[in-house]
Order: sequence, then structure tokens, then C-alpha cells
Amino acid sequence: MQQPIQVLDKYELLERVGQGGMAIVYRGLDRSLKRVVAIKVLHKHLADYQEARDRFEREAQAVAKLRHENILEIFDFSAKPDSEAYIVTEFIDGQTLKQAITARPIAFPEIGAMIIVQVGRALAHAHAGGILHRDVKPENIMIRGDGVVKLMDFGISHMVDLERLTVTGQLLGSPAYMAPEHVEGRPLDYRTDVFAAGIVLYQLCVGKLPFEGKNPHEVLKRIAECKFVDPRTANRRIGNRLGRIILRAMAREPADRYSGIGLMVDALDKFLQESGIDTDKITAELARYFSSPASYEKALETRLVDTLTRRGQELLDSDRPAALDAFDRVLTIDDKNEKVLAIIDRLNRRARWGTIAKIAGIAAVIAGGAFLIHKKTEQPPPEPPPSPDLPIVAENPQRVVVPDDPPPLEVPPDAEQVAAVEIDAASSVITPVNPTKQPVIDAGVVAPQPLRYQVTLSIFPAGPGTTVNDGKTVMTVPESGLITLDLEGDTHVIVSNQCCESTDVPIPAGTTKLPVALDYLNGAVTAMCDTPNARVLVDDKPQDLGRARPIVFGKSTMNVKAVTVTFLVDPPVTKRVDVHPNEPVTVWCDK
Repeated sequence: MQQPIQVLDKYELLERVGQGGMAIVYRGLDRSLKRVVAIKVLHKHLADYQEARDRFEREAQAVAKLRHENILEIFDFSAKPDSEAYIVTEFIDGQTLKQAITARPIAFPEIGAMIIVQVGRALAHAHAGGILHRDVKPENIMIRGDGVVKLMDFGISHMVDLERLTVTGQLLGSPAYMAPEHVEGRPLDYRTDVFAAGIVLYQLCVGKLPFEGKNPHEVLKRIAECKFVDPRTANRRIGNRLGRIILRAMAREPADRYSGIGLMVDALDKFLQESGIDTDKITAELARYFSSPASYEKALETRLVDTLTRRGQELLDSDRPAALDAFDRVLTIDDKNEKVLAIIDRLNRRARWGTIAKIAGIAAVIAGGAFLIHKKTEQPPPEPPPSPDLPIVAENPQRVVVPDDPPPLEVPPDAEQVAAVEIDAASSVITPVNPTKQPVIDAGVVAPQPLRYQVTLSIFPAGPGTTVNDGKTVMTVPESGLITLDLEGDTHVIVSNQCCESTDVPIPAGTTKLPVALDYLNGAVTAMCDTPNARVLVDDKPQDLGRARPIVFGKSTMNVKAVTVTFLVDPPVTKRVDVHPNEPVTVWCDK
């Protein structure tokens, strides 16, 4: 029997498409204008409070004045006494950002930055109109099919939260995106939205929220303390520039954040431009990504490696730290990139020769000082003037040895310990003394000793069970993934993690910092079903029942993949499972 059509004033409620703590959302039809709309109907238990309805109306009227590509447009509103309170908006044919990242985590931080640029542009327009959102989170961000990002629910859910707080003493909705001043009951301003945008950007780039807990109270406590893992540590692909943007947006004190969301958008624009992404074409970029994520990510990987490599080469002479940051970002994408590794190797060799040159210069200064001291304290007897008919010849040239305690000299902090030297007074040849009687390769030259140095490895992924074996000791790697080793000469270490393939990492002598990206081991999904003639699809691809389908992770920044298993039975059964590296999962059609 066909269900009767529900009518709300001049709108037909065609189907229910969503529900939240505040309202139920329907796809509807505007009978007068013959257009499809979205109708959000306030829950009755909230609509019973007149003050809530009044504030609901004021918020709706304020947002209705906003006209921006990235803001959900409001068409109509009603909050009449003894009737439903509702808002009518444009209908978005797409998905929420929450749905998108749940179905497929974002692999490249640049994609997250593009999304937040559009969210930031919407917030900047609203802030200019005196509107504070107060509830920026993935559930309130829509992704349209053509790549346009739409921000919705300006201030409305926050208003309802306050009304609910008055009645029950509890906050309504997720607290995970609140700012510290919100949690502590301090005044809110536009920088509160900056903090929330920073949390969403962190979530998109890292793959998890910065503040998590067993319950809302624990989450609120952590937000108030504002302690979280540095995004650059949580995901090495983020790099220094984007990491600093996130950290500034998420500063605990509002005065330490961007003073306006527009400044954050400008910083993200610059980051994307340096990554080779045209910020005037972000909508088209996102349209391509959401229509075909895998192919877009593959193409983006090639673009980023090429752009960042060229950028690093261009900055080598003018801004060495920025150049190294660009090279580091390349190696987080392709840790075997021959061009970048060759550049870094040349830089390391130059650094080592620079150190040797400093040591030689210091040795010469010490030797010269010792020579002058010796000449001053032990003056040789005067020699008769030479015959004018004979050339001047130094017979039995005097050997001058540096005393055990030469006068103190200022030594650069990065110089190696300088060996004693002796000087040939006639030829001015500087020759190292060989106090330890080591084998002499050539006259006056000591056999070179292997260079001792410290290197910090940045390992991803890291976690419990991650180890480094330098051939002498097996060391446990902290959860941060950073470990400093004392090494000698060219060497290699073995990095192991139970989730990944063990990797032999060569380390050239003198290296100070080295990123190490491990390859995740494959996961596996096995579909089982007792129904006769059942067939199965794994991520829309046919699969034999009882046979494991490998789930390839490689160098992914995420350690979980959502896999869809569809059993072609009557009726069809679809299940979604999370698969981790080196983890087999069995899915049954009736469980």
C-alpha cells in the first residue's frame, strides 16, 4: 500500500535523508516553484521551548542574508506557534565530508588543505556578515558532485546546545571540535571557528581526531589541556609548512591563533601553490578526486614529486631549510627517489668536506701559533751571512713540534677534535703527528678514521614492537617514530615493525636526518557463505568464496582500509569491514 504524501505548508516531504541531534532532514518538493529542496524539521522536544524557536528564527534570518558559493543557501523558514519549526534549503546531491572520509581516508594532506580552503572561504564570508558558525565539523560540510564544498548549519546547533544545557546540564552533539574557550565557558569569537577548522584539517591530514577519549568528559578535558600529537609526527607527509598552519590554528589561546580565518586561508593557498596546485581551480581538483579517488591520487603523487623536487632545487642556494623540507616531503611519498637522494648525498658530502676544511684551517692556526711561540722562546744562534755567490739553501731544516699545551683558541662548535701537527720550517708543510703510532699510508699522513656521527631516523609507521637493529644492538623505537643513533662510517640498519616488511636502510656517513617509510604488509578479506549458488563482490570486484582477497597497503599513510563485501544472494547482503595491515578478516553472509 502506498504511503500518503506528507505535506508541510507548500512543501511535499518526499523521503527522509538524514537525522541529527537537532533535526530530521527530508528531500522535498517546493510545490509553487517546482524545485527539489532540503527541509530540516526541528525535533519536537526542542521545538517545545519558545526561546529555542525564537533564537532558531533569528539565526535562520541572519544566515539567509549570506550568499556564497560555499554556504548552503536558505530558501525559507517557519517557526509558527503550535506548528512544525523548519528550514528549507537548497538540496545537495552529494555526501557529507564525514561520509566521504569514512568510506575512504584521504591519502595526501594537499586534498585536506583544498577542502578547508573552501570551508575557510565560507567562514570568512560569514564572519564578514557578523555570523559565527560555532559548529564546524565534517557532518556539517557537504561535498557536491561537482566538487563544490558547502558549509551548513551556521550557529543553529550551537544555539540548540545552549538550550539543552539549560534543561539537562549536558552538551548536545559531538564535543570533539570544540575550542578550549568553548569548553571552559569563556567568550567565543571568530577565532573559535579557526580552532574548529584546524581540528577538521588535522583530521583530514592525519586520519584521526587530535582529541579522543573514552567518553565526552575525557575528550573535553583533553581539549581544555590542548595536548595532542604534532601532526607532522602523526603523518610525515604533512611537512613543516602545513604542520605549522595546523598548529597555529589549534593554539590553545585565541590570541596565538590566526586573528581571522582569511589569514589561515591565505597560508593554505600559499602551501598549495608551492605544491603545484592552482588555488583558482580547487573545485575542479576536488571534483576529479571525489569522482575517482584512486586515479586522482596516483596522478597527484607524480605531480607532487615533480613539483617539490624542482622547488627544492630552486631553493638550495637561497633557502636551504625550505629546500630540505621540500626534499623531505618527496621522500615521504617516494623514499627511493633517485634524484632527491643523489642531491642529499651531494649535500652530505659537501658538509663533510666543509668540516674537514674547518679542521685543517684550525690545525694550521694552531700549528702557526705553536711555531711562533717556539721561535720566540727558542731563538737559534745567528748564522753568518751567506756568500753573495751562492744560492740560499736550507740545510737540515728544523722540525718544530706543537707543544702539549698550546694557547687556547676559539674552536667552532661543529669542528672535530684537532690532532697535533708538526711543521717543516723550510717547506711550510703541515703534517699530522702520529701519537698513537697508527699505520702511515704516505709520508706525514695518518690513515683516515671512520667518521663518527649521530643520525635521527624518522620512521613511519611506528608503534609498539618497532625496532632498529644496527648489527650490535636491537633498539625499541618510541611511538613518535623518532630515534637517534650513534654510528660510524657508511653503514646500514634493519628497521622492523610487525605490521610491515623489515627494511634494510643504508645510511651514508655524516647523515644527520633520514626519513624511513616502511611498506605495510597486505591485509586480506575472505568471504564465506553457506547459501547455495551465492556469489560475492569485494569492493565491486568478483571474488571466489573461501578465497582470500589481498588488501594492498604499500606506503599508505593510513593503517586501515574500509572494504565493502556484497553477497549476491536473495536479498543481497552488503557488509563493510575495516582491514588492517597483516590482518586477515573473514566475513560471513549471515553474520
